[in-house]
Amino acid sequence: MNKLLFRVLLACPLLWSAAFSHAQGLGVASIGAVGGLHIPSAYVLGTGEAAVSLDNDDPSLGAFNHHRNYTLGFGLGAGVELFGRLNHNQNLPNNQPYSAELIGGDLSANFKWQLPVQGPGLPKLALGLTDYGGNAAVFFRSAYAVASDEVGPLRWSLGYARSQPSVLATAPRVLDGVFGGAEIRLWDTRATLLAETDGIRSHAGARYYSPVLPWLGNAQLVGSLQRSADATSLNLSLVVPLQADYATRNQPARTAAQAHKPLPTLDASLAVASSGTAPAAAPQRLAALYRDLLAAGLERVRVGTIGTDLVVEYENQRYLHNEVDAMGVVLGLAAEHAPAQSRRLHVITRKAGLVVFETSVSAPSYRAWLRDAVESSAVLATLGFGQLPGYNADTVQWELGSTQPTTRVRLALSPLVNYTVGTEIGLFDYSVALQARASTPLWPGAVAYADVVQRIDNSINMNPARAFSSLRHRNGLQTLAVQQSLWLGSNVLASVGAGLYQYNTAGVEAEAIAPVPGRNQDSVHLRGRVVRVTDSSDVPGTYNASSASYRWRISPATWLEGGVNSYSDGSTGPALALTRWFGDVSLQMFAREGGGNRFVGLELSLPLTPRQGLGAGKLQLGGNPRFVAPIRTLLTSDTDQANFQRPNAVRPVDLSYKAEVELMNSGRMTTDYLHTQLPRLRESFYLFGRALMP
Repeated sequence: MNKLLFRVLLACPLLWSAAFSHAQGLGVASIGAVGGLHIPSAYVLGTGEAAVSLDNDDPSLGAFNHHRNYTLGFGLGAGVELFGRLNHNQNLPNNQPYSAELIGGDLSANFKWQLPVQGPGLPKLALGLTDYGGNAAVFFRSAYAVASDEVGPLRWSLGYARSQPSVLATAPRVLDGVFGGAEIRLWDTRATLLAETDGIRSHAGARYYSPVLPWLGNAQLVGSLQRSADATSLNLSLVVPLQADYATRNQPARTAAQAHKPLPTLDASLAVASSGTAPAAAPQRLAALYRDLLAAGLERVRVGTIGTDLVVEYENQRYLHNEVDAMGVVLGLAAEHAPAQSRRLHVITRKAGLVVFETSVSAPSYRAWLRDAVESSAVLATLGFGQLPGYNADTVQWELGSTQPTTRVRLALSPLVNYTVGTEIGLFDYSVALQARASTPLWPGAVAYADVVQRIDNSINMNPARAFSSLRHRNGLQTLAVQQSLWLGSNVLASVGAGLYQYNTAGVEAEAIAPVPGRNQDSVHLRGRVVRVTDSSDVPGTYNASSASYRWRISPATWLEGGVNSYSDGSTGPALALTRWFGDVSLQMFAREGGGNRFVGLELSLPLTPRQGLGAGKLQLGGNPRFVAPIRTLLTSDTDQANFQRPNAVRPVDLSYKAEVELMNSGRMTTDYLHTQLPRLRESFYLFGRALMP
């Protein structure tokens, strides 16, 4: 072990008495993993955490005056951590439009698995891989095992790595042999000192962990200053939780409950009348419920009864992060306004006028649970989802409301971004545009919509006649179509559209979703598009594509989907995708093969709209409930020895109107999923519904 590391470890006892608790958080090493300054540790990002970092560490790939490492990582759960890393080196200034500015660069993936080994006195243990995938040229590839633990103010790591020699004969290995390091806190300043060796070089530095930043989505900033040999570098990382845990999820509900007038006691809530003495009559309570649902920004609202059960129908275009938010508002208001004799609440969710979800729960149990979140067992025992036994709209005694839409025109704004990262042409090329979608409801299940695109900016390599010109966005009317969605039988959703797609192509799109008999959480998905290209010079390739897949729901938050595709370039082949949901954000890892090309990549999907948008009105403005940012790379092989860009190769069918997103809450609404969302149901009522009541 080098002398510097030995001296720092020797000094640890001297700092012990002056230190308090370890600054909470995890740093990102420059190689692209949770760890010290340069080495990985056995710690991993927590489930649903994302980390992005930038540093200028020099991995000794040559004589360059500009060094950058960009990393993006995710905690996938079960101790699995995935990082993507782009190392970029060049000599500045560099004014060449096409230049080898990535010579000495690398695009790769890093994996780490924290072993599920726990016990008194046992450290954390992990296995990892660095620099796998990407270019056939190897720069930083290694496999390692590492142990880490905390003792008082000291956090330590010790491991062993085997690396593969770099293709650059003069470049040293980056992580090889015995490596280790220590990090010690400095009193209560949220700062630490670090010293380590990667088996080749020694590193020393300091790190600062910011407090959790509520204004930044409860993210944490981590800054590190590093000294290695004769070079000094700086690392800045941002760690962001993509989902909130149960305690965090209930905090806004508690805050909202304290900010507004507390809910009346159960007896008092059922005995509120204008006189203040007699119980409120059922018509009064239903009228109050109808008024509050409209005030919540919902439309196609109807309230009625079936015997002693209360029935509410609604359509939501306001709470676009998750339909659970709208359900929480409706269920909470319905429970509070339900007549005293009501036994159950039936909530019917419409989309485009089409009934898509049916939810029911015991009214007394739900009402009690709104006042005491501990009383959730009775709600879970009575919560039903799916087709409601005996429900038929014609059998309901409707008291108030209409199935006619309130909103005439919806305008949704969404960014469009095409980009390439770490290619043989450049570090980052892009084309950015704004899409405005205007839509109007026609009849149940039908909507007419038009997409207009305005390009904002693009890099030089996406200009006409340049390397990535086919990815440059075009201005004008992109889509003009009519979409009809309907139920085939009792549980197969079909959606068919016809019109103009991709600016000047007439065509048809279709999507069908069917549950698997005996496995109602699983589903079969069919998608297809057939278009007639009228001007092939303006439309690169062809857009005819289709797919058939089976989705296995491993859990409410984890899906594995496999199937066969006919891609837009005319090739065919299999595809496999693993999707992991973290709240309203999803991360998908996919592999696709077609025409001898094999691609792997990631796809991040997130809502770009306020959690509570504008309410229903003649004109309703909103955002995109599912913005998708993908990145992929060509797998190298004996025949494909470099992952060159092939922008139009092996592209799956991409429907303009995604029925699963628009109608089915992005595929998330199942019985087991709803059972995991009780905290959010309660939270949304207190955030968005409670203030509407007296």
